[in-house]
Amino acid sequence: MQSTRRRKTAGQAIVEFALSATVIFLLLSAAVDLGLIFFTLQALRAAAQEGATYGSYPIIVTNSSGQVTAVQLNYSEIYRRIRFAGGDRPSGIANLFDLNGDGIDDDRQGSVIFNPSNPTNPNGFVIIENPKGPNPANLSGRCATTTPRVDMRNAGQNCWIRVTIRYRYRLFFPFAPAFGREIILRVTHTMPIRSQFVG
Repeated sequence: MQSTRRRKTAGQAIVEFALSATVIFLLLSAAVDLGLIFFTLQALRAAAQEGATYGSYPIIVTNSSGQVTAVQLNYSEIYRRIRFAGGDRPSGIANLFDLNGDGIDDDRQGSVIFNPSNPTNPNGFVIIENPKGPNPANLSGRCATTTPRVDMRNAGQNCWIRVTIRYRYRLFFPFAPAFGREIILRVTHTMPIRSQFVG
């Protein structure tokens, strides 16, 4: 009588372990992915902040006679600052040299990731905007860059820079087919324009 009871108990323990181990490993994989996503977001946030901080100091464009023609953002340099915010080699959690996650350096892909002549492209992985408005929570339009004593040529009054970075994150443990193997992370940083130029 006791030998059959022991066999039932041993079989029951194996079944319980199989069920609980599945749940434990599922929770463990979710915790690992959530931790990696958190650290990736921190790296992206630092890169967006670096780009916005640099971009908050606009460049003054002059003509051949030295007259100011525009006060504008240096989009190419802002993008470069974002790329190198984590150093000059891809390392760590977020690879800022490969935002779309295809294994190819973003600089070799032309305007797919960022196009300086169309910096507000919503399909890009780096979006740089120059909106205006007194309230940073409700910005719209675009700051004028060439009109004397208006917007960017008026010490950047009510002008902002908004840098958005999108990043294709591949899940370390793709545990649910419903979620897919990757997600797009998005980070935005907004700062006021810091210009002293009026004219």
